[in-house]
Amino acid sequence: MTLNIGPLEPVNEDDILIVYGFHQARAYPEFNRDKVFTLHGVAAFAQLRGRRPKRVFHTGLGLSREAGRLREELARLEALHGTTVHHVNELHMYDEVASEA
Repeated sequence: MTLNIGPLEPVNEDDILIVYGFHQARAYPEFNRDKVFTLHGVAAFAQLRGRRPKRVFHTGLGLSREAGRLREELARLEALHGTTVHHVNELHMYDEVASEA
């Protein structure tokens, strides 16, 4: 699985965001709320089954069993459908906001 870390690219309405908790989702208002899943919500890996997203963005997921299952699902999507997986650097985003103030 490719790990792309960097600022967000322009977001399409089909892009999916996976966050550890919804408190992180507020930092990414550009994502359609219907396409934002939490890691422990109704298990994000299950939410991805049957979908063919072009891009999936995620924040740090931790080391839990659910995170491992999600990483396996992301690798499967990448191999089968060419989905690109992006790790969004939440701290970098906060640095940009602070430097603008």
